[in-house]
Amino acid sequence: MNYTWMPATGADVQDIVNMAEANFQTEIDTIFTPQPITYARNVMLSVVSQFYLPTTEFLYIARENESGRLLAYTWAKSCDYAAWSDDQMVAIRMVHLDLNLSPRLRVKLIVEMMNMWEQFAQAAGAPIICSNTMRHDQTAFLKLHARMGYDVRGSYAYKRLPSRDSLQS
Repeated sequence: MNYTWMPATGADVQDIVNMAEANFQTEIDTIFTPQPITYARNVMLSVVSQFYLPTTEFLYIARENESGRLLAYTWAKSCDYAAWSDDQMVAIRMVHLDLNLSPRLRVKLIVEMMNMWEQFAQAAGAPIICSNTMRHDQTAFLKLHARMGYDVRGSYAYKRLPSRDSLQS
């Protein structure tokens, strides 16, 4: 399947919200009250921030080239910090995929997302990436993190990126 990754725009917000509702709402609806308008607002604010302050928000989508169908999206935010450190980190807010895609394609898309997170973190000057999940079935997702060099702790996965100095030597 041919697809293209690109920054999300305002025109993508409804498809993003629809994917979240169709594939992932049941993961949160026993804890949170799903509010699609709130999600749409937050996604749109991320789109605007990404455009005007490109190292603060990262919201990329993958669309099938022929049909334009939304296959996946990932959302990350820089300028986040753990309570015990001043080390800036990129917090992964969302990883959503069309769950009707083949497992092989879903893994490929997630690996591509993880590579994009690292590029975003480097651009933002954040040495750490923090990804977590609240999905019921999280084993494969977290194993993929471990395979990509993340330190998995419970449902959280952390990765410290090499410093720019160490990359140049």
